[in-house]
Amino acid sequence: MRYSYPPILNPVLNLERPLKEWSITRLLLLVGTPLMAAVMLAMTVSTYRITTHYLSRAYARNAHTRALALAHTIENLLLDARFELEHIAGMDPTPDSIQRYMASKPEAKRRQYAEIAFHAVETKQNFLLLNTGEQIWRVPDDKASEIKFGTIHKRERGGRAVHDYVQIDQPVQVYYTSVPVAGTPQNIELSVIRLSTPVYDSARTFLGYLTLSLDIVEMQRIMTLFSSNQSPLYIFPQEKERVSSFFFDLSGWLISETGPLGPGRGHISVDAIRTGLQGDVGRPGFASAFRPSPQYEKYWAVVSAVQSGRDGEADFSNFLNDPANPERDHFLYYVPIRFQEEEQQNPAIVGGLGCIDSSFMLKSSRYEIALALSVAWMAALVLTVAAFFYVNRRISRPLKALTAATEKLALGEDSSILGLSPLPKELRHLQNAMNVLVLQLHAAREETKVRQIQALEELQRQPVCLDSLGEAGRYIDKSFENGAPFGIVGASQAVRNLNAMIQKAAQVMADVLVIGETGTGKELTAEAIHRASTRASRPFISINCGALDENLLMDALFGHVKGAFSEAKGDRKGAFLAASGGTLHLDEIGNASPKVQQALLRALAARTIRPLGSDQDQPFDARVIAATNVDLLECSRNGSFREDLYYRLAVITITTPPLRDRKEDIPSLVRHFLKAQSAGGTPPELSRGALDKLMNHDWPGNIRELRNSITRALTFAEGDILLAEHIVLGQPGTQMATDMAGQQDVQIQRPAAETSTVTQAAAEDTKAAQQTSSPPVAQTRNNARVMSAVQELNARQRKAWPTILKNGGTNRAQYQDAVGEEISIRTAQYDLQELVSRGLLRKTGKGPSSRYVLTGREQ
Repeated sequence: MRYSYPPILNPVLNLERPLKEWSITRLLLLVGTPLMAAVMLAMTVSTYRITTHYLSRAYARNAHTRALALAHTIENLLLDARFELEHIAGMDPTPDSIQRYMASKPEAKRRQYAEIAFHAVETKQNFLLLNTGEQIWRVPDDKASEIKFGTIHKRERGGRAVHDYVQIDQPVQVYYTSVPVAGTPQNIELSVIRLSTPVYDSARTFLGYLTLSLDIVEMQRIMTLFSSNQSPLYIFPQEKERVSSFFFDLSGWLISETGPLGPGRGHISVDAIRTGLQGDVGRPGFASAFRPSPQYEKYWAVVSAVQSGRDGEADFSNFLNDPANPERDHFLYYVPIRFQEEEQQNPAIVGGLGCIDSSFMLKSSRYEIALALSVAWMAALVLTVAAFFYVNRRISRPLKALTAATEKLALGEDSSILGLSPLPKELRHLQNAMNVLVLQLHAAREETKVRQIQALEELQRQPVCLDSLGEAGRYIDKSFENGAPFGIVGASQAVRNLNAMIQKAAQVMADVLVIGETGTGKELTAEAIHRASTRASRPFISINCGALDENLLMDALFGHVKGAFSEAKGDRKGAFLAASGGTLHLDEIGNASPKVQQALLRALAARTIRPLGSDQDQPFDARVIAATNVDLLECSRNGSFREDLYYRLAVITITTPPLRDRKEDIPSLVRHFLKAQSAGGTPPELSRGALDKLMNHDWPGNIRELRNSITRALTFAEGDILLAEHIVLGQPGTQMATDMAGQQDVQIQRPAAETSTVTQAAAEDTKAAQQTSSPPVAQTRNNARVMSAVQELNARQRKAWPTILKNGGTNRAQYQDAVGEEISIRTAQYDLQELVSRGLLRKTGKGPSSRYVLTGREQ
């Protein structure tokens, strides 16, 4: 009888008990931790909302400040142009004086202005100066008058002259042809904003209008500067902060935008900002301008606000089609550009400046804040849980230690009594009471074990009825009652398939190849095919191709005529002719020499043979059934067996199953062997322990090993029942082990000293065999390979290996003597061939002179 020991501690998450009965651990884990987590989560969310709110406002103010600063810089650029125009107007209005003045200016200052024109009252005093970048070039009068939207067509404001007045016009584009630049005539396109003022002489006589054109490229340079990391307001890395700007006039036409500028005079365009938008391209006087269609209501709201002189912020996400920022928000900060045309009057609005913020900076900042707060919340939660566990450990650690020690004793992991120290006084009393219970429990457990062992021993010694084990006994009885000729014992699916193959093969006269391990009944299968066929009444002759050398085998198979050799006193038929009308069984066909294989191939192909010494071919009528325990197809690939002979033999292939694949037939086989050994008397019975031992063995020797084990057991057994200790598995030459304690499994193992001797001998032989010029690394690897191969040998090979090492090699007879058992010739040849395949031995010679020497040594 077995005892059940339920766990003492209930699971922590068991909520079936009321709250008052919860443990301290459960209260801290299920009540304290969620409460603290909720409080900290509320604080974290509140902190995030407040922080992101003020961060958004600060970021918006910063972006708005950037837009205002950019607008202020451009207004200062226009103001500088006004001062420059008024200064030139006070000079002598002649081309030479103005050219000398502009030439004296620094290049950075000079390149801001593209045109200087004077429209005099007298037409002959008109002139137009063009800044080519290299010089201030005077445009010929005839060509200047032909320029479209040129300065000569300037009209007076209201038809009258106004003192201290500077007029600013809308942006225009002008095209000049055949301008001398770098010594060659070139065409120049200018995008300018023109400022005009009246010119008077010292007597305050009106002389005409002077016009100064501000290059819009300079405005674009300023916008590009404020959008780069060289900006005066640069704060954040530009890979996160993406800002662009654009300039538009009062009619909503987009004039220029932020963009890279190369050396020299740049080109004004709005191609980037208008990508994906619908609208009009080109207005009179400015071909590259673009005006969005009325469907973009937010944009036109911005234009209207600028016309009214207001600045502000607008959500611009639906206005732009930015493929680089498909999921980012776009915000537009707009500011009007003002210019003071005349004193004592309100500044005129020239146009508007829009700053587009398409960066991920704000959202990235929110993510970083959320991540930081989340990490802080998790850290606080972990610290809280750790504090709870520390408090719980200080409270319940002594009690848990006593509980664990008691549970360990109750589960049988320790036989000592409880001795935990130090413990509180109350727990010491509890520990003493538990020790008394533990001692009583151990006493009861030991008594139960003794009874269980006795019952198991008695059960293992009880005989088992082999006739009632499954279908095996009934199938055998039914087979014998029906007079089945096969005689193959067993009822497993593998045996049924084998019987079916035998029955089908017996119905035809084709040659058969039987493949199977040693001891699986290949010869019995061949004889069953013969008995089930129409040739059953004719001879069945079996020849072992591995037991004879080449000459004897040729003579046994094909015969000879009188006088064929010195000892040929008469004619001999040979197995092919002797089996005429019947069946010829060629066992161990894989051991046949190449000469024998060639002769067999010719005989099977022509169905005729030529005896030794004869000049006449003689036909034969015999069915050939070959058997082998090796893979002939693999042998044909490595050249040890003829491939054409293999396909001649393998017309019908039957595989005999190994015993390890049909262990359900072991009771039937044991019953059959016991009856055969009883010689007509009452066969002894088999105990349950002996049957379990037989069923748990792998049977490398298959049915032959099982039969030998039963024979040995009957030899040494006393009484009418075979016990587990009578069954000796492994090496039959070792002393039979007995187990008086009634264990179920008895395994015969090689002593450690013998194994060590074999391994040491293998290592010494490997070392001696490698005394060549090989590198030390290769020698070490070869030693490891040989020692690994020795460990994988079977029991017979390991027993004979020291003798093989001592003699430097062996042959078949010496191998049988070294094993010390009555093993068959086929088994010895199989073991030697396996040693050759493992690379431990090398075969020399043929036939009876065959010898197996160590690899790396000569005979």
